[in-house]
Parts: sequence; C-alpha cells; structure tokens
Amino acid sequence: MQCSPLPLSWRASPLKRERFERPSLWIETSRDWNGRWFVAWRPHVSQGFRDPKAMLRWIGWPRKTPIAEALRAWLADLAAADAKRQTVGEAPERDDATGFGPEVHLDESDPNHQTRMIT
Repeated sequence: MQCSPLPLSWRASPLKRERFERPSLWIETSRDWNGRWFVAWRPHVSQGFRDPKAMLRWIGWPRKTPIAEALRAWLADLAAADAKRQTVGEAPERDDATGFGPEVHLDESDPNHQTRMIT
C-alpha cells in the first residue's frame, strides 16, 4: 500500500539551507524553531551541531589557514544575519501601541474599561 504525500499546507516550510564547501569539508546550515543548526562533514564522518564553537573544535583546522579564515568569516556573516533577523522581528513598542485591537488600549476614563464579557 502506497501512502499519498502530505498536502503542501501540512508540510513544514524550512528556511533556505546554506552550504560551505571546501576540499574535505562540507557544512550545511539552516534555522529552525530552536535556532541555527549545522551538519558538518569531513572524510568518513559527519556530525550535527548547534554550537559553532563546538563545530570548529570538531573540524580541527588550524586557525591561520585560508580555509579556516573563510569558514570563520562565513560563520560571522551567519551570526550577523541571525542578529539582524531577530531585531527586525522585534518591535514591542509598536505592538503595544497597535496590538490586539482598540479594546486593549482603552484608558481608565472610558466606561468600558472595566467591563468583562460573559459567555
């Protein structure tokens, strides 16, 4: 018996995956609800990481090689993009002023300020 695929609306929509490829080193990364994750591959072994520092220790490239410098620059770009994405999504002062409709923003002089709805 063959299962039908899930409808598109039921599937999770992951963010675009990014990849760092060099000889003997592949790293793929994306974000999910828990933050950024990495899958690193070197010859004959791969491993998943959440912490880029732990991944760098596992990879074990010397710090001053061109590949290691390119990898650290790539990780810094990812961290900057994540920080920018997080600050764009946060606007508490705007949400306080406009969120949840006008009934939330009634002042105490309004007669409907202390009313409750009973269903």
